[in-house]
Amino acid sequence: MLLIFNGSVLFSGIITILAIQTVQLYTFNFNPDGSNAMWSNGNPALFFIVFPMPIIAYFLFAMIFVFESIHSKYKVNRKHFIMGYTFLSIILVSYTAYRVIDFNLTAQPYFEDEIGYLNPYSNHLFFNAWTLIAALCISAIVSFYLDKRKK
Repeated sequence: MLLIFNGSVLFSGIITILAIQTVQLYTFNFNPDGSNAMWSNGNPALFFIVFPMPIIAYFLFAMIFVFESIHSKYKVNRKHFIMGYTFLSIILVSYTAYRVIDFNLTAQPYFEDEIGYLNPYSNHLFFNAWTLIAALCISAIVSFYLDKRKK
């Protein structure tokens, strides 16, 4: 049973990474000198996140139990790790928010209409390795609160 769980976590992790890489591939490049018109087909890169979203959610949920297992196996200092994971996730989310807001302020003058924060040119800012690491840090924090043996 453990082999099936570990295999499913590995498989869902690979799909998560492939989905993020595909979003990177299908995010349009913003060109201040060229035409940046929004087309009627919307935001095609988001299809590669929306369809595997149940698998991505499973991966993040399953990682809670993987982190719980790792933390209990190696007898980590609970308070230090919670503070470290919290600090890292806050730094990564703040960095992502800064990059998104900065990109929006930089790109807005080149569009006739107001653009939203999530647009065909900013997908790579929301769905990347840093946001995945922040989500894994949050899963690690939650794993400490599920661990009944440490309380």
